[in-house]
Amino acid sequence: MAKSNAILVPTNVKPLRYQLELEPDLQQLSFKGRESVSIEILEPTTTITMNSVEIDVQSCALTANGRSIPAQKISYDEEQETVTFDFGVSLAEGAASLEIVFTGELNDKLRGFYRSQYEDVDGNNQWMASTQFESTDARRAFPCWDEPALKAAFELTLVIPSELTAVSNMPIISETNTGESEGNGIKTIVFAESPVMSTYLLAFIIGDLSYIEQTGDNGTLMRVFTTRGREEQGRFALDVSLKLLE
Repeated sequence: MAKSNAILVPTNVKPLRYQLELEPDLQQLSFKGRESVSIEILEPTTTITMNSVEIDVQSCALTANGRSIPAQKISYDEEQETVTFDFGVSLAEGAASLEIVFTGELNDKLRGFYRSQYEDVDGNNQWMASTQFESTDARRAFPCWDEPALKAAFELTLVIPSELTAVSNMPIISETNTGESEGNGIKTIVFAESPVMSTYLLAFIIGDLSYIEQTGDNGTLMRVFTTRGREEQGRFALDVSLKLLE
């Protein structure tokens, strides 16, 4: 966790929009990711610093005015929980985008992007992956400006096994079968762009999930998700949620 509530990253860059793609592997308990972050450079700089913990960045490039500039050096500060990209040239003020490719571990710390094991209705152990980003743990899932004041919009894409389900803050706008991995089907799920918000508000879960649903008197459709086969255990939560909306 961050050591204090002080802003630890330089304020020379402002994030505007994250296009984030994550591909969790529930067999290897790891994930691959890539992101395109629309930013505004507020003052000339040769480096850009973001929050990042236990993330291995493979590459980073900045695009501005039609020119792509790869990072010449990538350095980590474990104490400050940051990664710094040194581009070796002065980056001018104005709009730009960062393209970052990275990998990480689905940890067992119940924070960031983490794994959980449960017993299904047939008595078999299964894994799911979910998030807990509050208050400063989005940085464990992807490099970002992980401070509440540094708000941005998020467009999330998840690449997961075809038999699994993914849920996030926003509704799904597309779901496409995109091939196979080790003989298993893979699908790509794209969620609608979120409102401008802090990083800790982004949330998602991937697993063998199912749901029960009901439309309230005001026309709002309410769903409660559970692991498959335990849908009725969500009945009380569904009933209470609908009453709260009356």
